[in-house]
Amino acid sequence: MEPNFYRPTVQTSPEQDSAEILSSFRALIKSGAGTRVKLLNYYKGLPISYPATLVEISGQVLELDVHPQQAVALGLSGRTCIKCGTFSQTLLADVKDADVRRMMASLHNFCYVDLMAEQRASLRLELDPPCEAEIIASGHTVAAQALDVSLGGFSMLSAQASQLAKRDEVLLKVMMPNLLHNTVTPLEVPATVVDVACGNDGDLCRFSISSDAQAEGVLSRFIFQRQVDLIRELKEMSG
Repeated sequence: MEPNFYRPTVQTSPEQDSAEILSSFRALIKSGAGTRVKLLNYYKGLPISYPATLVEISGQVLELDVHPQQAVALGLSGRTCIKCGTFSQTLLADVKDADVRRMMASLHNFCYVDLMAEQRASLRLELDPPCEAEIIASGHTVAAQALDVSLGGFSMLSAQASQLAKRDEVLLKVMMPNLLHNTVTPLEVPATVVDVACGNDGDLCRFSISSDAQAEGVLSRFIFQRQVDLIRELKEMSG
């Protein structure tokens, strides 16, 4: 799970928090009640969340029965969020093992997190492969690659220093894939810079966009079909 999806929070100390979380899970398993939790992963931006059953704790490792598609997501991500009514916050754990065939998973290294992804107004999906794009600002044009998209914005990696700053007004030109027809649709939308992270080979820029009905239609169709394709990918990988 990507770090920008969550923000770790410490209640006592990382070690003490992890020990207390394990102790609570151990008590749940021993009581035989409330052994159902919900796991949450993001596969290329798509939330994958199925119920899971607590099985046992071996040392510092929690064993669970999981859904096959969740097992695929666990193996790909290496981390997962856990939602359980016993805890006031969402939990994060590292994946020690995920077995799709046996529908089992082993988790360890627990901590508390604030789940940033749930605060987003709309679903943000990865563009794989990235799309060709241009950022037009103050009379100059910078080539870029669009990395992810939502109905409310884009993340892009510029091919060179963008010279952009937060709240700058720009025009984005993006070659959006039409997944049904295997073509591309040129898209132009006004945008506002939300954040810029400067790098050696270019800047990682996040934008909020102001789309009209036509642009929103292009984005909505892409996002819907992209979700369908990602779900199909997971099903194929889970056998």
